[in-house]
Amino acid sequence: MTGKRTSVVGLTGVETPGAMYPNEKRSSSISKADFEDPRKGDTIGVLNAAQCLSKAMVNAGAFSLPYAWYLGGFWVSFVASFVICALNWYGNHILVRASQHLAKKSNKPALDYGHFCRKLCDNSDSEFLRKVATPMVIGVNISVLCYQLGLGSVAILFIADNMVSIVGTALGPTRATQMLVANTIVLVFAICTNMYSKMRVVAFFAMISTFFLLIGIIVIMQESLRQPDFGKNLGTLPAVGNSFSDMMQMIGILMYAYEGQAMILPIENKLEKPEQMLAFPFGVVPITMLVAGFFIWIIGLVGYAGYGSAVEATITINMPQTLLYQGVNVCLMIQTLAGNAIALYVIFEMFLDDFVAWFRGNWQSVPEFIVDKGFRLFWVLLCYAMAVVIPHLDIMIPLVGVTGGTMCALIYPPLFEMMTFWNEWKATKSTFEVSLRVFWNLILMTIGVYAIITGVYSNYVAVIAAFEAD
Repeated sequence: MTGKRTSVVGLTGVETPGAMYPNEKRSSSISKADFEDPRKGDTIGVLNAAQCLSKAMVNAGAFSLPYAWYLGGFWVSFVASFVICALNWYGNHILVRASQHLAKKSNKPALDYGHFCRKLCDNSDSEFLRKVATPMVIGVNISVLCYQLGLGSVAILFIADNMVSIVGTALGPTRATQMLVANTIVLVFAICTNMYSKMRVVAFFAMISTFFLLIGIIVIMQESLRQPDFGKNLGTLPAVGNSFSDMMQMIGILMYAYEGQAMILPIENKLEKPEQMLAFPFGVVPITMLVAGFFIWIIGLVGYAGYGSAVEATITINMPQTLLYQGVNVCLMIQTLAGNAIALYVIFEMFLDDFVAWFRGNWQSVPEFIVDKGFRLFWVLLCYAMAVVIPHLDIMIPLVGVTGGTMCALIYPPLFEMMTFWNEWKATKSTFEVSLRVFWNLILMTIGVYAIITGVYSNYVAVIAAFEAD
């Protein structure tokens, strides 16, 4: 099997002739037998895929989880951690299942978000869906794009924040100046890590990032456990957050912690054996959600129990100013920098080749190398600009999580599942079963919409307060 797409999907989801993936050959037809054989080319195995996706899920945002527990209250956050893990797992499962089902029906061995949405609308029996296909695809692509840009900007902010905590006034006289200088230093390294986006390269960066992440988690957790009030805090911490706004920010941070949702389809597209994506218990999604869920829960629980109301927006700031812990902060900065390539990979996978084909079609004299690197540079600079405009991790993380994270976990998966299986449900299931499935998916989407509206409002209030304080 080739395991490759013949063209890519731009912002509108319309295939652009000549927009080829690198080093791929055009195929006139793809048989369903292609789905039964291992993919070839830039592919990865199940363990590499699980490791890469787990790293995408557990990144810089994980160290803000103790702060999320502080905002939400101990027991509310305890329960919410399991609920949000379960919702993310379910959303990832039905998204992959629907994507693989549609890919087989349409003889496309791999689909990204835009292509998936375009195929669903174009092949729908609903005239309305066929008419709104283009705006719907644009909406999906823009939301995924904004989500990944948010992840990229948070990575830059996290590194800059820790850099300021280490070197302090060496970067400037005021906090604002220090953050600007630190963000600019990080920009140089972020550009370097995003110049290439082969899946095997991204998997290599993810492996390096995971190594440094584990070092950081182990050291920070043992320091939290050694805090004198750890045992006392377990029984005395507030069960519920101070306000509804705080609890919505907690949900946003927890949603953000599973920051790899948009990597689900790109990794499935590059998986050597697609059937291993959902296989239980040793498929990519089950392994990822069990590993990510455990670390996200334990970091929040132990960190909050250790520091209580004194916990910072990222727990790395709570670490002692000793050589050992500054070294740990450096490790976490390295892991975040290496993991930054994962966030922007989704953007490059969805839009790069289509953009190169369009640009070269209009300006053939410009070398493809320049177009490719210029496209990558533009998005890295945009992430940098976002980090400079809102240099507050405690605001940026819940804002990104409650919007893009919720869309990818609670809105798109149930919507795409209903659109994919609607005709088959009507043909093979009773009216009661169909109604039950639709009702459950609508509940998930309603929860998602409610979380987005209230979360955006809560973060709007926080942004105004932060700028007034500055």
